Amino acid sequence: MQGLMIFLEVIVVLLLLVEVFIRLRARRRRLQNRAATASPDLSRDASALPVKTVPAPPREVTAIPEAEKVTATTQEALSIDDLLNEANIYLEYGHHAQAATVLRWYVDLNPHETRVINQLLDTYIAMADMDSYADLLESLGEKSAKVPMDETWWRERVEHGLQQDPGNLELLVLAEKVGMTVPMPQEQGGEAAMTAEMALALVARNRDPHYGMAILWRAIAHEPLRLPLYAELLRITHQQHLLEEYINALILLFLTVGSGGKTLRERMLRAGQDLGPHPLWGVLAEWEGDPEELRQLARSRQLEIPKSLPDA
Repeated sequence: MQGLMIFLEVIVVLLLLVEVFIRLRARRRRLQNRAATASPDLSRDASALPVKTVPAPPREVTAIPEAEKVTATTQEALSIDDLLNEANIYLEYGHHAQAATVLRWYVDLNPHETRVINQLLDTYIAMADMDSYADLLESLGEKSAKVPMDETWWRERVEHGLQQDPGNLELLVLAEKVGMTVPMPQEQGGEAAMTAEMALALVARNRDPHYGMAILWRAIAHEPLRLPLYAELLRITHQQHLLEEYINALILLFLTVGSGGKTLRERMLRAGQDLGPHPLWGVLAEWEGDPEELRQLARSRQLEIPKSLPDA
């Protein structure tokens, strides 16, 4: 019985060995087949790799980009022409706002195209959009090195804009920049164009004292009760040591505030006395509120008193 058990154990061991041998042999075959299959693939992959050791001829490298540049330039030209055609269609049917949007985009990229710039400016005038008109001229002025327009063109365009909107602050500043005489504000419906707000804005943007004084006198003639106009005029004349001009402004200030503005009058009088001696300092210091006395003093100095000033 014991011998039989030993015999069976030997048979089991042999069977295990045979099974192991069969599995190893099958595995070896699978590896061989896999290697054989991978070899052609590797050959094909290797042939697909770029050969770095053989550079392409220089002429072939540059030929492709040049062709691409020509194509891109042609496409860009076509797209620009399409934009201008689109704008012309808008204008033909009276859609000025849409045309202006397209033309402004084009002009921002091509500030040298005078024909299109004129077309856009005329479109703004047709829309009565003088703020955009002035904004375009100002932006072109900032690119003066790139724009081909001459001085005559600038003057005509600024003048044309002021004819449409005489009180436009941007256009008034541009008129001064191009050396034009800033047009006198005209009466429109009983009101002058040069308001206190306009004058103060213009003076803040232009540091020329003579220009500032001229603008402020115009505004005072229109709105003589606006104290900030006198304050700015007195500041400029004091800063420039213009004694006579300071006194003229002070006379009108006294008329404006009357006898009730004693503190303001005394402060402005003391500031003026710092400019130097003058016989009128005593007259103004002793003034007791009689407007006729100041009006006579103004007439003796050929100082025009605004008609809308009370008691003038």
